[in-house]
Amino acid sequence: MGSVKRLVFVVLAVASLAAPAVADNGLFRVFAECVGRFSAEREHAWLVGDPDAALYEDQHRVFLSLLDATLPRDRARDALAHRVEVKMAHASLLQRATFSQHPEQVTRARQLAASYRKTCQHLLLDS
Repeated sequence: MGSVKRLVFVVLAVASLAAPAVADNGLFRVFAECVGRFSAEREHAWLVGDPDAALYEDQHRVFLSLLDATLPRDRARDALAHRVEVKMAHASLLQRATFSQHPEQVTRARQLAASYRKTCQHLLLDS
């Protein structure tokens, strides 16, 4: 977790120096999406007793920090709405992956959830 903390520090430092550029490119939406995904992953992991729950909690925290560092204050409502939408969609995907009675839906939902999760994880240097 030490390298994740270093990464967060570097991103926060860079974001504070380049706040206008970061805010204009919508980077906060990417981080809001990852916050929503890891919020769903964390809650689902708790529900099903997945040992990765702590990892998802850590990643959720990291993306919250990144979101906070890049979020233009006038876009806070947009970011929150996006987080909630993504969280609900990802939670639905995880529910299908776990509880669907159709094997093809289970396989597809697992693949999609893993792909979305990896997309966010690749934003972190130590993943």
